[in-house]
Amino acid sequence: MPHPEDAVGTDVSSTHPLRARWIVDVARWRPTEREFDFILNELLPEHESLAVRRFHREDDRKRACVSRLMQRAIALRACALSIGARGTAMRDVDIRRTKGAKPFHATVLEVTGAPNFNFNVSHEGDYVVLASETHAVVGVDVAAPGQVRRIGGLERDVGRLLETFSSVLTDRERERISATASTNGERAGEELFRKHWSLKESHVKAIGVGLGMDLKRCEFDIDAATSTASVAVDGVTRSDWAFHIEGFPPVVDGATTEETHWITVSRGPYEDIVDAHGEFTTVFSQRSFSEDAWRDVLAAPAPKWELMTVGDLIPDQFRDAFESHGGVIF
Repeated sequence: MPHPEDAVGTDVSSTHPLRARWIVDVARWRPTEREFDFILNELLPEHESLAVRRFHREDDRKRACVSRLMQRAIALRACALSIGARGTAMRDVDIRRTKGAKPFHATVLEVTGAPNFNFNVSHEGDYVVLASETHAVVGVDVAAPGQVRRIGGLERDVGRLLETFSSVLTDRERERISATASTNGERAGEELFRKHWSLKESHVKAIGVGLGMDLKRCEFDIDAATSTASVAVDGVTRSDWAFHIEGFPPVVDGATTEETHWITVSRGPYEDIVDAHGEFTTVFSQRSFSEDAWRDVLAAPAPKWELMTVGDLIPDQFRDAFESHGGVIF
């Protein structure tokens, strides 16, 4: 059912508890077997625990586990703020996925200032990240340096990267990356490639289509001075989308390192959601905005990234038990 424009309001605040930017450094998390089993057995539902255990590599299991913890922690926060949804247990939170694998909280909530609560997660390299929004559809992606090295080999070779990913990069994007590598060196070209890759991933993850969309349809123009980007889809500039790119660990005075991960958060309109199962769209209470209101939504300052530990994600009532199983609460 359509909703009146701005019926719920568009006062988008960077301090709203459901506009979150969370990072967990999984490389530093070294759980004991008892700690890991406690999370899987007590905090996650059985189907998610089984999914985590299917990963063969320990690093992959850790990323998968923390990703699911993050999703349930932000959804639990939403339940605590929602009228009539308090008292939900973490493992009972109803998290589902679109056909394109975008996770979402399937329960309709009534939270002041958050008519369209939704979130997205990404994990690669050292970090698992989560971004959540109150009005816009959100996607997030983290591109790790090791990700590119595995693709391109031990030596940097931007030319090889561009050849490998010719099916997802437009001609203009390829030209810019190649020119950057020629002018500023292979590492600079590699970083620009990872920014483009992260932008494309965050966009398709936001709308819920995942790998079902031809990434070459989206062409990005990056503004390094503002750490933002614009997109043209099928040749049409989309000013109703906003993209923010940030290096982590934080980039100081423009100096990146070998360990810099690039994180992109994309925010866009309800109308672009791809929802084959017809479930994700039902959780949105405000589906239309006036042009001025939507500009305000996109112009709202982003929350700061918050570096968290696994202990920060554990519900209060489980913290003592978590510590007794070897977990650490800071």
